[in-house]
Amino acid sequence: MDREAVMEVFLPRREDCLEYLRKKRWREGVRCPYCGSSKIWVDGYTQKGARKYECRGCGRHFNDLTGTIFENHHFPIEEMFYILKEMEAKSTLRISEELGRDYDSVLRFVREVHEMASRYAERISLEVDEVYVHAGEKGISHLF
Repeated sequence: MDREAVMEVFLPRREDCLEYLRKKRWREGVRCPYCGSSKIWVDGYTQKGARKYECRGCGRHFNDLTGTIFENHHFPIEEMFYILKEMEAKSTLRISEELGRDYDSVLRFVREVHEMASRYAERISLEVDEVYVHAGEKGISHLF
């Protein structure tokens, strides 16, 4: 697939990505990621289109991307959403070619996603006690 087709047809709209992120992140209203306060002042937009906020509790500034996988990357957010969607089905090389981006930059983002996912998975423990796995009755004929 060529770069133009990806850019015109398959990339989500920036506004849709940001709206989705806000909906998921601020389910119960915007809260300061530093102090947890809900006393927030909306303070414009970043160059990527994310809303900027000022916390009235601690005075710190943050935006929709602060503390997320999207925070410190130069890719537009719609390209990062595309990479996240396609990284299980396509090679990093193919994604970088489709986006017209440097392979190493896309690879760094993919590795960061994998690292963050593995850190998240480490926090989840699965304990199994007294498990009985029934293998079925394959190979056993029944006479009726």
